[in-house]
Amino acid sequence: MDIKFNKRFEWKDLPDMDTMRREVDAAAKDITVGETLFFKEHGVKSENEYKLKCMKKGELTKHSHVGWNSWDETAKNIKFIYDELKKRGSHITRFGFICDWVMGVPKEYRHKLPKGTGLCLETPEEWAALGQVVPVQPHLSDHMIGCPNAWENTVYALKAGATSVGNVSHYFTYEYPGVDLEYDRTWNSMKAFYLMGKFEGTVVHSNIDDGFGNQFTDLISTTGWAIMERYIVEELLGARLSHAYGNLFSDPMGRIIMHNTMQRLNKYKTPGTMIFGNTVDYGLDLERNFGALSSFSLADAIFQRHCPTGHSVASVPVTEAIRVPTAQEIVDGHLCVDMMIEKSKFMEPYIDWAKIEAETDVYLAGGNLFFERMMNGLEDLGVDTKHPGQMMAALKAIGPKQLEDNFGVGAREKDGLRERMPVRPTDMTKTLISKKSVALGRIGDIEKRLEGKKVIVGTTDIHDYGKEIVKTIVAKAGATIFDLGTYVTPDELIETVLETEAKVIVISTYNGIALTYAKEVVEKIKKDDLDVKLVMGGLINENLDGGSLAEDVTLQVKDLGVNCDNNMDLIVDIIEKIYSEAR
Repeated sequence: MDIKFNKRFEWKDLPDMDTMRREVDAAAKDITVGETLFFKEHGVKSENEYKLKCMKKGELTKHSHVGWNSWDETAKNIKFIYDELKKRGSHITRFGFICDWVMGVPKEYRHKLPKGTGLCLETPEEWAALGQVVPVQPHLSDHMIGCPNAWENTVYALKAGATSVGNVSHYFTYEYPGVDLEYDRTWNSMKAFYLMGKFEGTVVHSNIDDGFGNQFTDLISTTGWAIMERYIVEELLGARLSHAYGNLFSDPMGRIIMHNTMQRLNKYKTPGTMIFGNTVDYGLDLERNFGALSSFSLADAIFQRHCPTGHSVASVPVTEAIRVPTAQEIVDGHLCVDMMIEKSKFMEPYIDWAKIEAETDVYLAGGNLFFERMMNGLEDLGVDTKHPGQMMAALKAIGPKQLEDNFGVGAREKDGLRERMPVRPTDMTKTLISKKSVALGRIGDIEKRLEGKKVIVGTTDIHDYGKEIVKTIVAKAGATIFDLGTYVTPDELIETVLETEAKVIVISTYNGIALTYAKEVVEKIKKDDLDVKLVMGGLINENLDGGSLAEDVTLQVKDLGVNCDNNMDLIVDIIEKIYSEAR
């Protein structure tokens, strides 16, 4: 077993479990879960209590992500959404408030991160107001637990009445470039998970598509990883966990199989948080996006009819792939989902549920084997598998590729995406292979056109599928590639340019910092008088001048001398041209 650790700190220096329990038990005495307008209206003390009632009655609940970049704008828009849906005979159960990544780090470090497009809760009063604008339950996930500021965020969330807080998966994949607080992140996340378990009706949320599940090639590995997260959070830390999924599941039946698998893993039958909308199929054609919205929400509603789990059906506005949606677009999406929920009752009886169960058995058998192999591997590597912090840090240091290559259940293969052939390839694996093939087919003969040329690639956030396709094209053309991965900082780019003498940097971005990021990279290039050009693709947008919605900043980025044609078909031509004009 050849494991290489990307070790960020010495995890054996973490305090023992008894120390953690004493610290959290003492702090928990001064924390009271707040009462939201939603709790008052429905006579409950937690979202779980409400969900259990709905499950018994066969009522489906609904969810939307929201989070404009100021509290005032967010409060105005959630009131509009609630009022408009009520006027149209519809409803919404929960708002997932999407906080900006700067909230993932303590205040004294936030100046080191460029502001993104998400919500920043600046004061205790803004935190407290989360559940007091409309009777819709607040849910908090991004940059909450799993980040360096996990403890403070979780305490504020509970006091605001949010009884579902995440995100386990983010501990393993979300990064804060320039802020290295990995010890604090691990310790605070451990404490926060344990704290959640101290209050009845609370649930720790984890979106498997935002974590290693996003980076595995095999759904069997994703299943085994879900078992691992449950072991850490439920068995070692005593909280209750709900898995969400869906962002990367394009196949409607695949969504149903995965949801059935996750529910059979749900030992304590904890009501779920939400099913995420599939955004893989979203593009620039809004009419096609409505078709995708209908497809995934219908599948999700069908499963909830068959096996009520409490997961809310999510509506993803059709503009999601283009920009931050407006409040009206969120309303429009819900009205579409209402129709899918209504029609799902006619379809549920005709699904071959025996076939679904048989496929679920395959996922579970393989997933349990992957989990056992990971546990045995950790023990062989000297990791204390009874200490959640050591496990979290070690698993993160190993990473998804090494976990799947060393402990996965698929047969060994050559020339694949990984060293093992997926037993049940993820939709993204299939999509990536297909898109690579289509892109190469469109471009035609590019053999050796970039031979001898060096190209640096990376992303500004977790979204790396665009980067992977570009990488395939450039490699096919014969270039030498330096892949810096995700969450690449401008400093890392410049260091790599100095080391490699590459003339081209290709960056994919989706987190709303395109202009700020481009400015910083270009300034560093000029300062060091480097002969290198920046190429950017993805969502070239950012909030400007205090605006509440991200704007397209393509022209401003181009004015900096950056190529942002955002066309993979031209990438070989672009790189050739840059090299031909190099000093």
